[in-house]
Amino acid sequence: MQKINCFRGFAFSAIKIHSQIAIIGGGTAGLNIAAQLIGDGHAIPQQIRIFEPSKMHAYQPGWTMVGGGLCNVKKTLKPMDQVLPKNISVSDSAVTKINPQQNEIETQDGGIYTYDQLVIATGIQTNFDQIKGAQKYLDDLNSPVASIYNYKYAVKMNRLVEEFEGGNIVYTEPPLPIKCAGAPQKIIYLSHDRLNKRGKKTHHHFYKTAGVIFGVPKYAEILTELCKNKQINCHFKQKLVEVQDHIAIFENQDTKELKSVTFDLLHLVPPQFPAQFIAKSGLGDSAGFAHVNPNTLQHVTYKNIWSLGDCSSLPTSKTAAAVMAQTPVLVKNLIRTWKYKLDPIPGYLGYTSCPIFTSQTKLLLAEFKYNSELDETFPIFQSNESRLMFHLKKDFFPIAYWQIMVRGWWGGRDGLRFFKGA
Repeated sequence: MQKINCFRGFAFSAIKIHSQIAIIGGGTAGLNIAAQLIGDGHAIPQQIRIFEPSKMHAYQPGWTMVGGGLCNVKKTLKPMDQVLPKNISVSDSAVTKINPQQNEIETQDGGIYTYDQLVIATGIQTNFDQIKGAQKYLDDLNSPVASIYNYKYAVKMNRLVEEFEGGNIVYTEPPLPIKCAGAPQKIIYLSHDRLNKRGKKTHHHFYKTAGVIFGVPKYAEILTELCKNKQINCHFKQKLVEVQDHIAIFENQDTKELKSVTFDLLHLVPPQFPAQFIAKSGLGDSAGFAHVNPNTLQHVTYKNIWSLGDCSSLPTSKTAAAVMAQTPVLVKNLIRTWKYKLDPIPGYLGYTSCPIFTSQTKLLLAEFKYNSELDETFPIFQSNESRLMFHLKKDFFPIAYWQIMVRGWWGGRDGLRFFKGA
């Protein structure tokens, strides 16, 4: 497809495949956009094409629970064809470039596709290779190095904690932005509680590249006190740069001095980056994220291009909850500008949520919006750890994701949605 061949001296130009709406990415954001466009009656499946090379769809928030011993990994994965809307067109070759002035998409297999409206929803990519030696020790089943940022390594983390007999555990967090900035802490508190219940003498050390424990003052104060009570040692402005045999090497972000720390178990979080084709196509901001208006989700230059979720430039924490809040705004604005030739509405104010497990039975629900302003749904339950919020995250959210969100019925904290017009 889309190749130029010569036969008897004639050149045949390739066929370009057109879709009215192209969605790059079949993760949470892309799937939610497609489901709501169809569910709200704005489009039929045949008008939409999704570009997604992966054969499996992952409920990535569940990997924290996998590593923390709360969930079986099988409950976080489903074949892509079981979650995509029926009769939707799918291209499984990776996108390599967008030509926005021609409304064209190029794929790895040489294909060229055209569109009327484009949604970039590729998420953010983990890069374990940015940490020297990390990949080697993660792949070694006998090495005490794991990560909840990959489902296989999350399974390994669960096993390592189950088998742990005491000693030093080191947890890391790279420079932001990353998927769910609270996740590196969740696994600390879950592991701490499990080992404490087993009576294993353990020293927990959290090495964080940033200078504060959390970006929202209210929750930072709660988490600081929590770490103090649990005797979790926090080390700020320390970036993991290399992993050796039972040794983690950190770089001080102020002095650039290197420090070696021994460990008996290491949980690391990889640096994370947007897909390279975004910047290559001239659609990225200075960091390579799809450059969109923070309130309308429309690209700042190309008015028929949109983005949401982890790959976008939206200056808020990158979480599934944020995607749920962003989706109806993007869908409404896409339809307004495309079908009705109206200006987009600045409807997104940065809402995001980070449910932070603080033990095997409790959770702190952090909700905020742009400029780290509180935006809480259940204020009475959000000043302390809560059992109710724990069960909301552990038991209800996965059901809502697999049974409701994939149908376009889930509006996040707005609850069920069966029709939201433009």
